[in-house]
Amino acid sequence: MYSLIKKFFFKDAKIKIFSISRLSDRQIEEQVFLQNGKDSIDISTKHGMICLDPFCVAVWLTKGQAGLLDTQRAKLQFQRRKQPIASISVSLIEKIEGDKCVLLLYKITGVKNYLFTLLHRFVLFAYLLRNKTSTYSYRKTISALYSYPRKIIVVSYKDEDYCNIFPMDIQGYVQEDAMYVLGLRTTNVTLNKILAAKKVVVCDTDSVAVNTVYTLGKHPSASPPKLEDHPFATTESEMFKFPVPDFTGSYKEIEIIMHKKMGYHMLLVGKVVHSKTIRQNTSPLHHVGFLEYLKAGYANIEGQY
Repeated sequence: MYSLIKKFFFKDAKIKIFSISRLSDRQIEEQVFLQNGKDSIDISTKHGMICLDPFCVAVWLTKGQAGLLDTQRAKLQFQRRKQPIASISVSLIEKIEGDKCVLLLYKITGVKNYLFTLLHRFVLFAYLLRNKTSTYSYRKTISALYSYPRKIIVVSYKDEDYCNIFPMDIQGYVQEDAMYVLGLRTTNVTLNKILAAKKVVVCDTDSVAVNTVYTLGKHPSASPPKLEDHPFATTESEMFKFPVPDFTGSYKEIEIIMHKKMGYHMLLVGKVVHSKTIRQNTSPLHHVGFLEYLKAGYANIEGQY
């Protein structure tokens, strides 16, 4: 029955909550707007997820932009080629002042998805993606959040007795203030080490094999593989001397300046103290929500080595 329903609604597409594609910045057609009434600001490159339980997002605006609309309660409007994809209602948790930007931390209070038909969405969220570890509401919210492609980065940390390299997509770069926001699971053993050292390196995933990234995400943070056991070579970052994988096109060395527990994830806010571009015109890996992946026609490269 599952196969028949899947084929009827989505043909031969492999059902997953999101797919993986390799995209350059110029290939991303989706846009996200922070909206309150008739006022809106393009935040396509100025927002990111920071926690999945409860669902929270961060939005960063220049101080001039922050005065253009009421930021207490607003909506994130997702669209592609001016066609609506999803809408997320948010409520302000906290406002953090930077030198040039204001970092707004929001809790998600409501979600609407617009892709395909109502019946398609119901069948997908209620039946085809059904599992014991997530609810209908969770799957619906994830689909909306990943309507905008989420860049996958690789985080690197090392000290005398420990080294871990792992991927994540709960992150964002505040370019105007040279700040980085990261949302790490509170169960990640590396988190406390990063907080103690106040240092971390963020690398892009320009030429990494997809299976390599997923393997990095599966190993336990309490006992990660030794550096020499990874299927890639590394060099050292210039300041912290943390490992930088050879698939990286650029990396940033980050000094953690504050942290805040959001729920299941810990929000880290860091200052970029050094960055290096190794290759120009990179195309990192991105997670794209299943419905948007089908509509946008992005190439699914999952399983490639």
